[in-house]
Order: sequence, then structure tokens, then C-alpha cells
Amino acid sequence: MSDLPRYEKLPLFNPHRKTFTCEHQGQHVPPVDPQAELWFQQALALDDPNIYVGKRDYPKIYQLYTQAAERNHWKAMLNLASLILSDNAGVPVHAREVAIRWVEKAMQLGVPDAYDMMGTYHQTGMIKGGDATSAYAFFQRAADMGSPSAQTFLGFKMSGNYDSPDGEFWGNATIGMEMLQCALSQGYGDAADDLGYLYKDTTPESKLRALKVFHEGVKLGSAKCANSLSSEFSGLGLTSGRNIVGHIDEARAERYSKLGDALEFYGGRLKLPNLDKVLPLPPAPLPKWDGDIQTLIDGAKAVTSPPKAQQGAALPGREFIPHGYAVSSLEQSTMAVAGNQIVPRDGYWLALYGAASTPKNQQIPARRNTPERYQAGERFDASSFAWLTVDQVQWHYLGEAYALPPQRDDFLKHMIDAGFLREVPEPASPVRCNGAQRCPQTGIWEGRVADDHPMAALYNRWDRQAFVEKDHAFPQPAAQFIDVAAHDLQWTYLGSPNAETGMSGIREIGL
Repeated sequence: MSDLPRYEKLPLFNPHRKTFTCEHQGQHVPPVDPQAELWFQQALALDDPNIYVGKRDYPKIYQLYTQAAERNHWKAMLNLASLILSDNAGVPVHAREVAIRWVEKAMQLGVPDAYDMMGTYHQTGMIKGGDATSAYAFFQRAADMGSPSAQTFLGFKMSGNYDSPDGEFWGNATIGMEMLQCALSQGYGDAADDLGYLYKDTTPESKLRALKVFHEGVKLGSAKCANSLSSEFSGLGLTSGRNIVGHIDEARAERYSKLGDALEFYGGRLKLPNLDKVLPLPPAPLPKWDGDIQTLIDGAKAVTSPPKAQQGAALPGREFIPHGYAVSSLEQSTMAVAGNQIVPRDGYWLALYGAASTPKNQQIPARRNTPERYQAGERFDASSFAWLTVDQVQWHYLGEAYALPPQRDDFLKHMIDAGFLREVPEPASPVRCNGAQRCPQTGIWEGRVADDHPMAALYNRWDRQAFVEKDHAFPQPAAQFIDVAAHDLQWTYLGSPNAETGMSGIREIGL
């Protein structure tokens, strides 16, 4: 029993540690299989908070999570463990040991969040012999490995001004803040709420810093941050001097409150990277709003352009390739026959012309340069060029169409259907800018670093977008404690500016 991961011998928690190295979870988790990811997304879509709990298809959700987990999808493993331990009647399995084993499997794969979850199991007595001492050892290991949830939990606990006599918090604010900043750099929104309260002070600089970090947390999906800002704009702490805004702004308070309700409803899955489109910080004027909460959500969430048509999917007849399928490339072809022969095998063929000694990748198209499907026993069609005789055409065999693994567009469609992405028309002409430049056009922009950048895995996320006004600076990665220089960023314009109202300086939320 002592060899099980749940009993791993770990160094005791040290709340007075002197150093902390920020590790990112994404650098340590196993690669995700695309099919497993699609099953995971399908399970999330079925576990829709808009559907009454008793009406959700939990057997199907359980099945999809299990399929994904069996392909080493670590998030599916942890979600499956939580589902098993839930009290939802439709879940096929409610066995504590099964849940623990899924978490242990994720631990064996080196998943930081799995160590964090195991710490919770120790703390709640699910593990025989577990207690607060063993729990905090697991939390510490998880934080050091890169778990943003563990970094947030311990970071706040360690950020006191002194050691609490009852062991509830410790006075190690320097390390505690480093942990919280590390969690925020990974997109963990609730870390911003803790940081915001730690930043709050009586100086104008500290208040502005707190205001900005709370606002950043709302973009990252934190209901806590939205509710904190709703209270601040409603005037909380105004008479004592602790209010970070300095005045009452009921219009902003209402919008933060509405968004806070939505973020809590979706349990952190909804992200609002384009929050500044519907709710910019003062002194920027608020755009006019129709009062519908869905308008705020749609305006603030991430956007995507319509998917580009798959090659061959819209072509007629023999050239048609079903969506989600592809044929092998010419380079992979190992069979070629002349056009005056009967088709020897079912599948897709490509017609080319050239001397026998000419490499096939240098031959010229004899028809429309697209694969065409024939059945064995049929006769190849003639060339599109009258000067080419049938026997001069070489038909290269590309095989049957094969199923592609799930593609980016498949995932985006799921995000759109689930309400987490909004589809917008593609701009008429592409506009791109270096991150050190000023924004040339008001609207939504998407930021990216080169794929070979050391921070690419951390920075290049689907929700790395921002609503930026013309002539303003693009968001700086340092605001999220990410070590990326502005000039390493490329921002691409996605459109969706707010609509003009005809009144100077006043716009309305445009979708």
C-alpha cells in the first residue's frame, strides 16, 4: 500500500521558504491526443449548466470522459474523478477508490493538478491516515510542479503580515505573491482576486494596480474578481479610504455584477478576453448597452472567423472528399497506370503528364489537378487537353480517403455551440501589427508569439485576444507576469468594433 502514489513520501510543507521558482503546468503535462480532446470537449458540452442537473446525460458524459482518460487525457482523468465523487444520480460509478485511482494515474503522468487534488483528498480524510500535514505536503509539491490552483491556495495562505497562531496563514508575503503571480501568468483568474486584495493600499498607485489586476481576473473568467469590482464601483470602503476607485459608478457596478453571475454560472469555463469592448476601465466612457446580459457576454467573449472550406469538400462528383477526410499526397503514391488501362483499384487517382523519366512531383496536371475517385473496372476519363492522348496520361493512385484526426475547426465549432466563442466575419483585408506598435484600428485583436518562442505554449491560447482602441498600446504580457517582450508579439485584427451612435465620443456595443 505504501508504494501507491497516494502515499508518496514528500517533504513537509515549509511556509517560511525563502525561494520559489515559477513553473508552468503546461510544460509538464503529457501531450493531448486530438481525438481524446474532442471527446473531452463533447463531455463538457453535455455537462451544460443551462440543462437542469437531473436532465443531463451523465452516462454519456461518463463514457466520453472515460474514453478520453484512457488515452491519457489528464483533464478528463481529473474531471472523471470529480464526477465519480459527485452525488449526481445518473453517474454510473460512485466508488471512492475508482476516483482515487484516476487521480493517481494522472500523478504518475506528472500532472501538477493531480497532486493538488490528492492533497484535497488527504485534507478531507478520503485517504487513510491523511491529515492537514500530508495534505499541505501534496499542495506544496503541486505548486512547485506548476499547478496554478495549488499556487493560488498556498500563495494566499502565505501572504499574511504575520504567522496566525491557529496555522490559518503565514507571514511570507514575498513568496506568497510570487506564487499568485505565477498562477495568474497561467491564466488562473481567481489568483487575480487574491492579488487584488493584497495590492489594495492607501496609495493611488497601489489602488490602480489592484483595479487593473481585478479587471484582468474578470477577463480570465473569475466571478470573484467581477463581484469584487462590482462592490468597489458601488462604493465599498469609500468612507474609510480603502475603496480603489474613489467614487461610485453604479453603471459599471451593474455590469460587473451581471458578468459575475454569468461567470459563476459557467464555473470558470467562460472567458471574457474582450471585456474592454463592453466594460472598459475609467476614464474610458462606457459604450451604450441594451440591458441584455447576453449582449455583455457576447461582446466580451473570444471571437473566431468562419472556418475555411476544406479542400475537395465542396467539389462535385469524383472530386468530392467528405468533410473530415483527406487523401494521401502524391509523394506517397506507389502505383501509376496509363489512362488507356482499366481502373485497377478503388480509390482516388491523380492525372499527370510527363516523360517516364520526369519525377512525378515535376509532372504537369493532365486534368484539374485534383484527386478523383474511381471504382475498379471503370475507365479513366479523358484528359482536359485535346493534344494529350489517353496513353500519355499517367494516373497516380492516392488510395481511399482516410479520416483525419479532429482539427482546430472541430474544436472551435464546439466552443461556438457551447456559447464560449462568437463567430465574426473575416476582415476584408488582413491587418497585423508588432506588439510594440500603437494600435492602428479599433476592434478585437489576437496576439501570438512565434511557435518556436520559449513561451509559445503558455502565451498562444485560444482566448489570447483584446479589444483595443485606435492609437492605444497593445496589452503587455508583463501585466499577466508573462516573460514575453512586446516586440516578439504579432497582433492580428479580427474586427468587431463598436457601432457609432452619431454622437461624438459615444458608441454602442456592436456585435
